[in-house]
Amino acid sequence: MTTVTPSLSPPSSSQERLPKFREHLSALSIYVPPLDTPIESSRFSPESPPPPPTRTQSIWTTTTATRTAARDIEMNVTSPKSVSSNTSKFRDRFTKLWFDVRMLGREREPELPIQEPSLPPWSPLHIEKRQCCQNCPCHNQRTKKKKSKRDRIIIYVLIFIILYLLGNTVFLDVRVLSTSSSTPPTTNSTSTSLSADAQQCLSQYNVNAPSNPSGYPCSSCLPVLQAVPSDFSDGKPEDAQQIQNAIQFCGLRSIFDSADDNGQSTLKNGGWVDDVRFCAWNGVSCDGSGRVASLTLTFPAVPASVPDEIGALTGLQALHIIGNSATPSGSLPSSFTSLTSLSTLHLESTSITALSDNFFSTLKKLTTLELVKNSQMTGNLPSSINGLSLQNLVVNGQTLANPLANLASSSSLQSSLQLLDLSSSSLSGVVPSSISSFSALVELHLDSNSLNLPLPSAFPANLVSLSMSNNTGLSGSFSGSFCSLGKLQNCDMTGTNLQAAGGCSVCRFS
Repeated sequence: MTTVTPSLSPPSSSQERLPKFREHLSALSIYVPPLDTPIESSRFSPESPPPPPTRTQSIWTTTTATRTAARDIEMNVTSPKSVSSNTSKFRDRFTKLWFDVRMLGREREPELPIQEPSLPPWSPLHIEKRQCCQNCPCHNQRTKKKKSKRDRIIIYVLIFIILYLLGNTVFLDVRVLSTSSSTPPTTNSTSTSLSADAQQCLSQYNVNAPSNPSGYPCSSCLPVLQAVPSDFSDGKPEDAQQIQNAIQFCGLRSIFDSADDNGQSTLKNGGWVDDVRFCAWNGVSCDGSGRVASLTLTFPAVPASVPDEIGALTGLQALHIIGNSATPSGSLPSSFTSLTSLSTLHLESTSITALSDNFFSTLKKLTTLELVKNSQMTGNLPSSINGLSLQNLVVNGQTLANPLANLASSSSLQSSLQLLDLSSSSLSGVVPSSISSFSALVELHLDSNSLNLPLPSAFPANLVSLSMSNNTGLSGSFSGSFCSLGKLQNCDMTGTNLQAAGGCSVCRFS
């Protein structure tokens, strides 16, 4: 079968320099072979030659076989096998002539090879990452969506935190309250682990108490933590220290809770219960281990009554309470016996009632006892005072049965007592001769009482200061006695009717 293809003539040298795309597009003629052209056999199937093609007369031409000239558009040449009409030849020549006339005097443009532009591959379109302008509606809408989403996330987080804290608080309170209704755990537990209740109280003190000191449940946690053995050690020194701090904190906060509104306001001004750093509170001093060593409470910053929790301050060495004659009131709690480190006790202008007879039985380290103007603390001094090694005993401004003979009979007081001041205590009777047994006594003050004669023949040998003024029951002449004391430097007998026989230059009688 014959393939119908346009036959293109080779371009001439002059035509090669012409621009290929500036010619007028001429008609492309196709050569149609005659009917008697022999048919070529198929190379692929010689045994079965294809049927001869049927030819029909074209409805578009007036001849059976029309020959058209196949012309190379770019080379402007005609195939030798094509025949052009006169009209087409004339038009082509005229077009070439017109083009040559136009190109006279012009430099021919160099022919450049046509190259396809090399474009870089397009990057993927991230439509979602495109940014809108600041004032575009899409930007405002997107901003609102982001803000709304962020706000929802923040709200969810806050709700979760609040629920967690509430759940934690409720859980701790339930555990702590359950222990308050039961018997506190015994001290037989091992010293290397904490009970669940003690662990909860410790955790709550570490987590909640610093930000909310008044919310810590001292009433239930204090007995639990006090039951922890003193030799407790879990390998974390800070745990043992925090247990001690929690106990000290609760002991002090009980004083704040027991005060009236005026007292709490004054204590608050001194930093009380603002935080858990109790060593910085006004009137509080701590020792090197962080335990409360000294406590001074002055009206109005005093409790209405001394709370039982004060016994938690087992490291307390000095306690000073100065009231207004009516506050504090009531009796000292039985937990006072836990203050085994107490060395100084000063109670002044209170309405505290008389001390029990065995009040001082456990306070073996007490060296200074000062009871001043406590109107309800009348009668005898507790007999347990004789077992102390007091250095200073002061009872002023309150009614007291004459204790001189009883005190002088104590062997511990005989060798330890250095100051004895029983002024203005409504003493009556006589000064017993056993007063001279106080071998360490340096000062003796018995002013403003109702003492009578006779005076003892001998006073303590180391006495430096003696005052018995305003004892109107002392009168008459006497010899020897205190006038012969070699270390006596101050002697006041004014307000009495005493006269020294033979002179007593160291004493004043008027």
